[in-house]
Amino acid sequence: MVLFCNAFIFTSVKKPAMQQKMLKLIILQLRIAGGLLILALITAILMSFTSRKIFVDVWQQLGISKERGAKNIDESFLNGYFHYYGAEKVKNLLAGDRVAIAKDLMAYAKQQVNTESFKKQYELERKNAKPVEYLQKLKTKEEIRQEKIEEAEKTIRETEANYKKMTPEIVKALQPTIEILKKNIKDYKDPNSKMIELMYQSEKMGAESRAKSFEESVKNWEREYPADYRELVKRRLQKFIDLAKTVDFNAQLKVVSGKKKFVKPDYEYKPYDWKQIFRAGKEVIEPSIDFAEQWIKELN
Repeated sequence: MVLFCNAFIFTSVKKPAMQQKMLKLIILQLRIAGGLLILALITAILMSFTSRKIFVDVWQQLGISKERGAKNIDESFLNGYFHYYGAEKVKNLLAGDRVAIAKDLMAYAKQQVNTESFKKQYELERKNAKPVEYLQKLKTKEEIRQEKIEEAEKTIRETEANYKKMTPEIVKALQPTIEILKKNIKDYKDPNSKMIELMYQSEKMGAESRAKSFEESVKNWEREYPADYRELVKRRLQKFIDLAKTVDFNAQLKVVSGKKKFVKPDYEYKPYDWKQIFRAGKEVIEPSIDFAEQWIKELN
């Protein structure tokens, strides 16, 4: 929701210098609430035309085609941050009553996330993010035994076959290794071999670890991509509400080296989106919170 609000901190600015900086400032403010709200804001800015004609010839003002704008919207949602490729001619996109415009944008976002297009995009994103289990057959104790015997016997054969290419010194140096391999083979063939038992237990632990890891991946996926897209919407809205209610709109600012800083040092360490909510202003944020809370009630 904060994305709707941040756009309005510039609506009353008329000076040309500020107009030239508008695009840069808007872009910096758009990385806040994740793909859903980014999509909603961009869609509203680029495609919404209200009865009060808030937006006029938007595509021309942006210097971008409708098709390119639509693609930017899709990519912004799917990737979780604002794609603005080609939008280089932003001028006075917004005008008038900031609170009224904010409500229009939020209403448009609410409509947008209920479209079939939005749902299909989310389902595709969810499907692509689903963990894939790579099944690996658990070896039996006898399979491990046979495998280790064959590996040792092969090493012995290949080493002895190369003796004629080696100096006597090297052949002599290799003899202890060959003896160890022969001893291992004898041990492997023992039905009660402790080495084989250890290898088998290690194989089991590896399989159990992989299964547990996959199970955790599925749980994380279900948490990050709920089956009902409305759960994602509620999560985005609640995140905004929780953060917005912590913002001190009465915080004092001071100018330091030409930049505005909070008088209270702790506020300088607040998250970027906290600061953006502050800049949007109480008059925009409070009705945004009310709207978000009502929206959540409707989604429950």
